[in-house]
Amino acid sequence: SHSPADSVTAVVCPDKIDTEKLVEHLYKKYGFTIIGGQDKVKGKIFRIGHMGYCGDFDILGVLSALEMTLKDLGHHFNWGAGVSAASKILYEGLK
Repeated sequence: SHSPADSVTAVVCPDKIDTEKLVEHLYKKYGFTIIGGQDKVKGKIFRIGHMGYCGDFDILGVLSALEMTLKDLGHHFNWGAGVSAASKILYEGLK
């Protein structure tokens, strides 16, 4: 069995989005590196690393680029919802 790790956040990829294309597009167009899932979750999740030199605003950047990538790949969603939620949490934590 595996234990949760604070070094990455795993995200279930939306249906009809190819995780390999998402990972590649996010890097090539927006310059952010994330990784796909392994073993049983390969093709189903992607992982965002936040270990080492990674600040709160880096997370907002990757979330913004992730939304843009999902839009580029044709996924329909409430634009800005993820970035908005994350920035509110960050703001409250900085008070």
